Amino acid sequence: MKKSIALLLALGLFSFGLGAATVEKLDLHLFLSGLDRPMAPLVRDDTLILTMGGAHRFVGAAFGHEGFTTIHPFERNRHGIFILAIEVPLEFASPLAYRLVVDGAWMADPANSQRSTVAGRGLPVSLVDLPWRTREVPGLYRVLDSDRRTAHFLFKAPAGELVTVAGSFNNWDPFTHTLVETRPGEYRLDLVLPPGLNLYCFVWRGSMIPDPLNGEKATNDYDRTVSVLRVGDRPMPGDPLIRPLDLSVPKPAKTE
Repeated sequence: MKKSIALLLALGLFSFGLGAATVEKLDLHLFLSGLDRPMAPLVRDDTLILTMGGAHRFVGAAFGHEGFTTIHPFERNRHGIFILAIEVPLEFASPLAYRLVVDGAWMADPANSQRSTVAGRGLPVSLVDLPWRTREVPGLYRVLDSDRRTAHFLFKAPAGELVTVAGSFNNWDPFTHTLVETRPGEYRLDLVLPPGLNLYCFVWRGSMIPDPLNGEKATNDYDRTVSVLRVGDRPMPGDPLIRPLDLSVPKPAKTE
């Protein structure tokens, strides 16, 4: 991210903020910086882009999924176009309702012909269809629940398979905990884990596979790569010993 910002500063393109979103892709920065006229709502790189032209003092937007309680300010690019770039909400059922506030006046988006009214209030709102963004991808999926105790194990494989989970919490028994195929090719199991460090792997077709959705990995005493879940506020006495996974390239041995 720092390198991207430094490059943008060098190019003279990082002249405006991006509202509630931090947009990290250079091509998106270039696109937003180059806009010289307002346009209909656009989704690009998982980012919703709203625009507004005119000599206004302030332009903002409030969204239905936030109860219209938060106003996200637009900012001007180098061509004087007001722009708001905000990340598409995760697992949100379209369409998304929003209203603009321009110099203190609420209104629907003049660049968007898709409109409705707020139920029971009769207020005009604009609507925009959004792509479905799932949490079930690396970096977004959270195996451990907010209670810091319950693990939501998820494994994807061909339909009709046997998938289990083995770990320090079941003495690495590959037959104790079986995942349930809730949809074709999706296997799930909710399990309350003991406090401390929990190491685990999925067992599928005779192989022990680290969790593809869990980025925290280590090597156990058998030099096998395993996934790690830290249950509770801090590790407890008696936690299994683990070594951080070393992905560095080994140095060649010295020759005499």
